[in-house]
Amino acid sequence: MFINKNIIGDYQIDKMVNYKVCILAGGVASQMGDLTKHVNAAILPVNFKASISYMIEKFPEDVEIVIAVGHKKETVIDYLTLAYPNRNLKFVEVDRYFGPGTGPGYGLLCCKQHLQCPFVFAVSDTIILEEIPKPEENWFGIAPTKETEPYCTVKIKNNLVYQIDDKIKCDNKHLFIGLAGVKDYEHFWEALENDKEPVRGEIQVSNGFKRLIEKRLVPIGFTWFDTGAPGSYKEAHLNFSGGGQTFDFSKNNEFLYFVNGRVIKFFADQEITKKRVERAKNLVGLTPKIEGHKGNFYSYKKMDGQVLYSVLNPQIVNDFLQWAKRDLWKEITLSENEKKEFKEATQKFYYEKTMKRLDEFYNKSKISDDFNVINGVQIPPLKELLNKINWEYICNSVPVKFHGDLQFDNILVSRDEKSQLTKFILLDWRQDFGGLTNAGDLYYDLSKLYGGMIISYQLIKTGQFSFDMSGSSIHYNYTIKNDLLEAKDEFESFIKKNGFDLNKIKVITSLIFLNMSPLHHEPFDLMLYHLGKTMLHKSLKQTENNKLQ
Repeated sequence: MFINKNIIGDYQIDKMVNYKVCILAGGVASQMGDLTKHVNAAILPVNFKASISYMIEKFPEDVEIVIAVGHKKETVIDYLTLAYPNRNLKFVEVDRYFGPGTGPGYGLLCCKQHLQCPFVFAVSDTIILEEIPKPEENWFGIAPTKETEPYCTVKIKNNLVYQIDDKIKCDNKHLFIGLAGVKDYEHFWEALENDKEPVRGEIQVSNGFKRLIEKRLVPIGFTWFDTGAPGSYKEAHLNFSGGGQTFDFSKNNEFLYFVNGRVIKFFADQEITKKRVERAKNLVGLTPKIEGHKGNFYSYKKMDGQVLYSVLNPQIVNDFLQWAKRDLWKEITLSENEKKEFKEATQKFYYEKTMKRLDEFYNKSKISDDFNVINGVQIPPLKELLNKINWEYICNSVPVKFHGDLQFDNILVSRDEKSQLTKFILLDWRQDFGGLTNAGDLYYDLSKLYGGMIISYQLIKTGQFSFDMSGSSIHYNYTIKNDLLEAKDEFESFIKKNGFDLNKIKVITSLIFLNMSPLHHEPFDLMLYHLGKTMLHKSLKQTENNKLQ
């Protein structure tokens, strides 16, 4: 219950408004392509927050929000349950959300029994900047448009909507953004129930709002961001992220969210989520504590601090390496049977995974394995290089407690208030090593670290790299900062002092780049492949030279 004041003429009237919110999040959104292969479009991230979150957070916590779910419903329910444990959310399943006779009007009608009061109607792919009025009157959210056919549009006179046209070519100047206040809900429901004539095969909500014109329907302009189409979704993401990330680093099978003081991770493969939660128990004290786990999601409290990339200097790199050696890379004693399992896992992880990923890359990129001139250096086909690798030596691993994706972006640095010592927390740990969760190869962690010092993933995200290919001639370039070069020097010094094999690290790092190549967008995928190929060639030459000395 909210007490609100409405001014009519010279009179101020106190009103008691009891209202709800309804958000439609059930549609297939087939126009989004692979982006919605594993999730409902409502939880696609916009600057690390689900699209639907922007709408939910516009309303007070005690307002009941009715959410219509259908396609990939579990992804919406599980995400919102973890993100907003204290919110009053009611999920209503839409039994039909694809094909003739479905659409937003049908989805809204499924919620009718829960909306027998004034309510705010919203769609999950709309983001606005302004505050949202309560339904103290019937209002219609609008934004300017030059195109009318794809949208529901309106005619306005004397600051009232007097005509609604749905998905037709006309001279209307404003479109409906999928956000409205319904005060006269009885009239709205009556009209929507009695007029289910589809528009382009779908039942639209406009049939209900047309009735509200006669009751007085006020247009309200909003700054509108549409996340319901690939192009506008990308624009919204760039706007809310500040436009800093110019290269698309995203994947459609995993997402990261920062919401309500929590970090939420999604993986399309539930097994990955399950194993990550399991491994967090093995890494207790080194990673954040998992607070929630539902289906494909897990969550933890957002930790204070900065990623190591942001505070790089030789001393802090050395501090981290010493900390990792002491607290993370603890050698694990294995039984004879476990040793056999570990060796098989290592073979699977390094050799078999590499071959599989390369097949994926060739299928995706349509390039062939051949002689190349890369940055002026003649390099043989990758197959020849792979055959020169001493796989027995590469797979002769050191079983330790491991992270599995150890790079500076995944290392959080803070200052312990009591001791004033530097404190490290590890983020985004790998779910397994070749299927094993209890142990991984020390050299893989070292190689992952090294790879993040060869190239700066932060600068890659801002588009600070180039790649050109003309026949068999390849040229790539990328920006690297001095602090990362200094970190690399400190790392190599640590490797030498502790008796580790730097060239083995370089070979594994080259395999990591090759493995990464099919997972990213062009041209970064091509650069990763040729960088991995170049680095492998140089490392193998160095190994040969060492043998001759």
